[in-house]
Amino acid sequence: MSQTIVITGASDGIGAAAARELCAQGHKVVVVGRSPAKTREVATALGADFFVADFARFSEVRELADALRTAYPRIDVLANNAGGVFSQRALTEDGHELTFQVNHLSPFLLTLSLLDTLTASKARVVQTSSLGARVSGHICC
Repeated sequence: MSQTIVITGASDGIGAAAARELCAQGHKVVVVGRSPAKTREVATALGADFFVADFARFSEVRELADALRTAYPRIDVLANNAGGVFSQRALTEDGHELTFQVNHLSPFLLTLSLLDTLTASKARVVQTSSLGARVSGHICC
């Protein structure tokens, strides 16, 4: 059965590979990436829909959620794959450390913003991480 699968960070690497494989299996894949050119290229090659959003900006994550809700009344899988490790400490326009916002806060915001659609769809949410998660230590109180 074909499912609607939204993959963030799908303009390159593991996200793009997952998008290719899931399209080959007959699923409707929605490619989300930060780079307009790379995102368009991957989506065009797959015949998939695509959206551009930079997870370093909450405003773009909220706009993405609005666009996804409008375009897809049903989302079967949300794969939060976007992420990165930035060598220099930097704050986003939202006032958070860049790596923390891109890897943790923005995927949480996207999931929370889509919660009604995801719940109604009985969707699965997949969070990916890299070896960097082990190297960076733990987040604690």
